[in-house]
Amino acid sequence: MFSRKFYPNLTFFAFLSDPSQQQGFVRFYRNLPENISATVRFFNHSDYYTVHEDDAKLASETIFGNKIIKYMGLEPKLSYLVLSRGNFEKFIKELLLVKQYRVEVYTKPSTQSRQNTWSLEYKGSPGNLSQFEDILFDNSGNTVFNSTIMCIKNIKANNLGVACINTTESTFFLTEFIDNEFHTQLDALIAQIGPKECIIPQGDSPELVSLKKILDRCNILVVRLKKNEFSGDEIDQDLNRLLFFNEGQQRNYMALPSADLKHALGSLQAGIKYLNLTGDENNFNQYKISTADIHRYVRLDTAALNALNLFPKPSTSARSKSDSIFDVLDNCSTAQGRRLLEQWIKQPLRDINIINERLEVVEALVKNAEARSILSSGCLTRVPDVLVLAKKLSNKKATLQDCYKIYQVIESIPGMLSILKNVDNKFINGMLINPITDVYNDLEKYQAMIEQTLDFNLIDRGEFFIKPSYDEDLTELNEKKLEVEEKIQKVFKKASNDLGLDMDKVLKLECNDQHGYYFRITLKEESALRNNKSYRIIDAIKGGVRFTNDRLSDLNETYQNNNQLYEKQQKHVVDEILTVASGYADSIRNLNLLTAQVDVLVSFATAATSAPITYTKPKLFPEGTGILKLFKARHPCLEKQDDCCYIPNDIDLKQDEKILSIITGPNMGGKSTFMRSIGTCVLLAHIGSLVPCESAEISLVDCILARVGAEDCELKGLSTFMLEMVETSGIVRSATKNSLVIIDELGRGTSTYDGCGIAWAIAEHLARDIQSFTLFATHYHEITQLSETIPTVFNLHASAVVTKTTITPLYQIKEGSCDKSYGIHCARMAEFPVDVIQNAIEHQKKLEFAEGMKYINDYEPILKRNVINEGDKLLKEVLDQIKSKAANLNDEELMNELKRIKEEVMGKNLFIKGLLE
Repeated sequence: MFSRKFYPNLTFFAFLSDPSQQQGFVRFYRNLPENISATVRFFNHSDYYTVHEDDAKLASETIFGNKIIKYMGLEPKLSYLVLSRGNFEKFIKELLLVKQYRVEVYTKPSTQSRQNTWSLEYKGSPGNLSQFEDILFDNSGNTVFNSTIMCIKNIKANNLGVACINTTESTFFLTEFIDNEFHTQLDALIAQIGPKECIIPQGDSPELVSLKKILDRCNILVVRLKKNEFSGDEIDQDLNRLLFFNEGQQRNYMALPSADLKHALGSLQAGIKYLNLTGDENNFNQYKISTADIHRYVRLDTAALNALNLFPKPSTSARSKSDSIFDVLDNCSTAQGRRLLEQWIKQPLRDINIINERLEVVEALVKNAEARSILSSGCLTRVPDVLVLAKKLSNKKATLQDCYKIYQVIESIPGMLSILKNVDNKFINGMLINPITDVYNDLEKYQAMIEQTLDFNLIDRGEFFIKPSYDEDLTELNEKKLEVEEKIQKVFKKASNDLGLDMDKVLKLECNDQHGYYFRITLKEESALRNNKSYRIIDAIKGGVRFTNDRLSDLNETYQNNNQLYEKQQKHVVDEILTVASGYADSIRNLNLLTAQVDVLVSFATAATSAPITYTKPKLFPEGTGILKLFKARHPCLEKQDDCCYIPNDIDLKQDEKILSIITGPNMGGKSTFMRSIGTCVLLAHIGSLVPCESAEISLVDCILARVGAEDCELKGLSTFMLEMVETSGIVRSATKNSLVIIDELGRGTSTYDGCGIAWAIAEHLARDIQSFTLFATHYHEITQLSETIPTVFNLHASAVVTKTTITPLYQIKEGSCDKSYGIHCARMAEFPVDVIQNAIEHQKKLEFAEGMKYINDYEPILKRNVINEGDKLLKEVLDQIKSKAANLNDEELMNELKRIKEEVMGKNLFIKGLLE
């Protein structure tokens, strides 16, 4: 772990005043290997840090707001920026947690060396934070951030072997699957796991290039290693050391089910080497390995995570409760609770029984405000995150103080159980009380051991020792120490009489590790020692004169000998206690997880009751039932914003009757918010939370897929339209009849006709072929005609009050389609110049055949379309008729024929009449 200790020796000014030192450092820096992209190098000068060149520029912009960068050495000079310890820690947090960079810290082997022999001592990355835990996490040791790294081996075609390493929770996860060329399966797995970093083999094969693209699009830091690192040849030895085995269990990973996943194990080997897990003995016997069916959870791709605003954008600044769904739900009192909440949101369940169990617990806590309040502000606040302590305990690196902290956690459990029992709910009994009781019963023996061995009288003084009475040898040695201490007190009293100085006021008896027991007086009282041969001065310091005599020296020597023997025996007893305590590490981890579950469920209940209108429990139906009915649904983030009066809306979808809704309406009319609120309510139901509705009936879904918003990915080589097509392609390939699909404004990045054609085709495919529940918002009003050919398609629109110059959105979603777009109204609200708006109106009239609409403007949309379609058909017939006659008529005859045809068609169709007039 990264050390906070300082070793002040060479100050910065001394370094600058020594040209040879500077130039030596410059030469060393210039000879370093080329820096990997997105990596920042620090140089630890003991009492300050420096960064150089591009790293100095980045630090200046990030920490100081473009502070002036300085230069050292001869031409070409090396730029540098000095960072204090505080600024170094601030920059480290920004790099690892926000910018997702790698960091390297170089130090000198000897702090006294004048040679520029620097070496890489610490390094970290978004997936490997272990060496910077004391900087990134708070002083209590609470770990809030999940640190997960993904390793992928491309076997052949798109057959992938994937391993994930979570260094925070000491877990390995393995899976193998065959993906399509768009990697939709991998995209869903990335959304479920949330890795910060990914390791893939080096190479430029089409499969690896495609793999790199999906990782870039998901904003994951990519590391390329040699292909032989993924061989898995050395995985046996590594896993036998790293995996957790119970006492007496044979250390053989081959006996585990995951041993069959050879390719995933090859990926795991690459990750273990990259993180150097076997280089730290603290990792031995720590990790648990598992395989899981990725179809156990509702599929959420990366686009859906962003579209539904599930998590806040990375930032070190404070956030409000309306920034994201995570922020709305996060009322957790513990770090382990926040980690679990993040996991539950990323992994919505498809098991109706487990979901209903969570819902019943949350509803019971909603109804019992007293229990909820005591658990949240009382019991859970006293339960720290003990993952790190459990890790130290299992590898026998813990201290008595660590053991006492765990004891305090265990001591708080009966109070939590008592509150949960008072709620009197069978689901709470089965999900929380019974499992916690089982773990607590096991840990009661640990609790009794600590009470029997630890000297609680010294804990208030911050001292952690074994009770002398616990061990016979300790008892005997302690008695000898006490006897010597009594004699020392007598010598102290005699010295007070000899020197005529008051005990404890002027003359003091003190003890330290260097001198043992000694006397001390102030410098003013030093004259009392002059010409007194019975006492000899040890030294004189600012705090006074330290001195002793022969009797105190003899007793002090005896005391120190006894004390050494006592400490040696104490260490022997402590080692025995820690050996016993290490056997409880797994139970402590389980207790940590169970308290996290309590915390998250209480947090759900708090979120439900703290909303402007209390959430309701949804009625769930098995997957495939085909029901989605929400009454007065709200968006949980938007309704919590200040000065917001949210207008709820309904949705009623039913398989084989109403499955795809085409939603039209003006910009800023609430279409996107409406769709997001539906998707969010479905997601909340799947994680076991109550939902922001007046009532809800929801069939379980297998996927929530979304394409919302438009933004370029220029750095990844994707335009707005291309990104839209890639994400929509993933939806089309992943969606099933049991999915929920949300698509907003598809086709905006290309020509109107291309965009409308693509949007139409996708909507028709979803409705006719896939038949998934779909919310499809668009400004292409032509698509609303799908409802005339496909019975399960219906139209909705966002209502608004419109005048010639203004538009007032009502934010109500009503049945039927919107008959026109209101883009020019929005331009007028944005205060476009008047001449620009007038020009836009003229062009709009030409494009929309405004003259032809004057007789049918007040018609119903369907009737209006029929008149236009009939007019188009009639015009085609007229043109064919004219073409066939034109060759046989002279000019005068042709003009007469045109007049006759014009009068004839004007009487047949009002749309053509408007155009021709």
